[in-house]
Amino acid sequence: MGVRSSEGLPRSSVTSSPAWWLGAGVFALAVAVFLPASQFEFVNWDDEANFISNSDYQGLGWENFRWFFTSTYMGHYQPLNWLTAAVDYTLAGGVDAETYHRTQVIFHGVATVCVFLLAARILTIGSPDRDRRTTSFSAAAAALVFSLHPLRAESVVWVSARTDILATIFFTLSAWSYLGRAAALRGSALSSRAMLTTIACFVLALLCKEMAVTLPAVLLILDVYPLRRLPADPRRWVMPEARRVIGEKWPLYLLALAASANAFRAAKLMAIATFSDHPISSRLAQLPVSFSFYLGKTICPTRLSPLYEFPLEFGPLDPLVVAGTTCLAVIVVCLIIARRFAPGMIAAASCYVLMVLPVAGLTQRGPQMVADRYSYLSCVPFAICLGWCFARAARRRPWVATIATMVLLALMINATRRQAYRWRDSLTLWEYAYGLDATSGGAAANLGHACDWQRDPERALEYYKLGVRYGWRTPNLYRSLAGLCNRMNRHDEAIENYRIYLDAFPDNVEVLYFLGQSYEKVSDLKRAAESYRRAAELQVDFAAAHVALARLFVTHGFFAEAEPRLRHALKHAPDNTEAMEILAIVCAGTGRYHEAIALIDGCIEIVGKQGFSDTLADLRQTRARYAAEREAEP
Repeated sequence: MGVRSSEGLPRSSVTSSPAWWLGAGVFALAVAVFLPASQFEFVNWDDEANFISNSDYQGLGWENFRWFFTSTYMGHYQPLNWLTAAVDYTLAGGVDAETYHRTQVIFHGVATVCVFLLAARILTIGSPDRDRRTTSFSAAAAALVFSLHPLRAESVVWVSARTDILATIFFTLSAWSYLGRAAALRGSALSSRAMLTTIACFVLALLCKEMAVTLPAVLLILDVYPLRRLPADPRRWVMPEARRVIGEKWPLYLLALAASANAFRAAKLMAIATFSDHPISSRLAQLPVSFSFYLGKTICPTRLSPLYEFPLEFGPLDPLVVAGTTCLAVIVVCLIIARRFAPGMIAAASCYVLMVLPVAGLTQRGPQMVADRYSYLSCVPFAICLGWCFARAARRRPWVATIATMVLLALMINATRRQAYRWRDSLTLWEYAYGLDATSGGAAANLGHACDWQRDPERALEYYKLGVRYGWRTPNLYRSLAGLCNRMNRHDEAIENYRIYLDAFPDNVEVLYFLGQSYEKVSDLKRAAESYRRAAELQVDFAAAHVALARLFVTHGFFAEAEPRLRHALKHAPDNTEAMEILAIVCAGTGRYHEAIALIDGCIEIVGKQGFSDTLADLRQTRARYAAEREAEP
């Protein structure tokens, strides 16, 4: 017989594990449903910036590790996410979408097992008289409802959303560990040593995503139910026994505070909307929309999109706000009525609200009002509630409960695979999103980018312009639009869009350089020189700007002004063949044919290795001409 706590709960009922084969089964099914995603591509929704053009994470050397744990890349501090991506990169020997996707699916399987363990522990503590088999099957049902729901598709098949999965793994393990220790020692406060595993998992969760900061508050809810270590009435939390339970978590409070401060530091206030862009009234109006959205999509997961933009003139009287507030009011009334016979529902709803709060709009980041990925962790309580419902139904009609659950899972698998398939490539994703909302500037702009990738410039231009028309003001849209206009020889439009981009980022040397090229195309050489000079001043080792400026000097015969620029460029980029060719022209023009021929020989050697036969032939002709001119000298 197990040792009993002060309230008579056998310790063995807390520490015993559910059937291992059920855990293996939920893992296998979760992986099997999403495994086709391993054939998907990266999408043009942060994947390119995170994994393709970002070389800092690519490797497992000391410099990479230093970057993992010091970087706030794209406004987030998530070292463990970068570490897993670096392992993928190393195993694949490069940036391989199949490897990244396969790893993410496996992580989702692990998260499903963690939810299974947490659900089993909560259901055991909440109803210790229930037989272990029913509890294990109920926990498996909860884990599969969590894992196979269509809302999970975004987090599982979008590589940039891996942080949600990793944070959920360690968040649930931390809560699972705490429940086991607290249930076994219900009559006394836990020491920091007893909570060591809980604290360690919490730290790991915070290193994955800052959204995990809500764990200490969630544990307080679990202290009320199912642990019953705290009274349901918060006014009684001032009693000595309650204060000990609250105080035992002081390491978690400090970690959450530090992680919150670090999250703001990582964002550098740039990714967080200003009060002029998103006033207090809009932030408060967003709360009922956020709280009702994930609940509504859990019940009816239709029209799921990668981007839910704010409606124009969003505010407290927006129909979405009114509907969300009404929905929440009805739910609150129902929970109050049910509080005596379903305390678990109150606890689940409270945990859900706490876990959604960091992404509910008070510290708005990004263009989205809500996002499917935010449901990954926050909707775990809903899944556990459904497991509890299964357990209640199985007690009376086990076969009915089992068949109903299997039908529900089959329907979810079908819907989830369809939703996941929409993420297979950028073009499919944004055609789907734009089809859902033809007034979405973000969907139009990203569809334009996808068409640009597919070398469909006319269609790309159309959607880029629709993105601008529908209010997608992200500066990168103007940069992409300008680049496309340049390639289509619409240089006046390119100049206009580059200048709009530079209004937001005036010191971007690459865009200044591209702007100079556009000015050259329209023969505005004065402005071209100003753009090149500005780029060269901002980044002295930016060889291309120095070369471009020197080219303008040479065109007008100012060899003396061009030569220092060219030698400076070659100092920083010794293999820059354009700089070598132009410097050869300068040398030949001033009678230094030996040096000019040596520079052309260097170009021939570099171009020969690259295999550009036409360029190589031109260089050989140039060398022959310089040699002839040298011989003709008196």
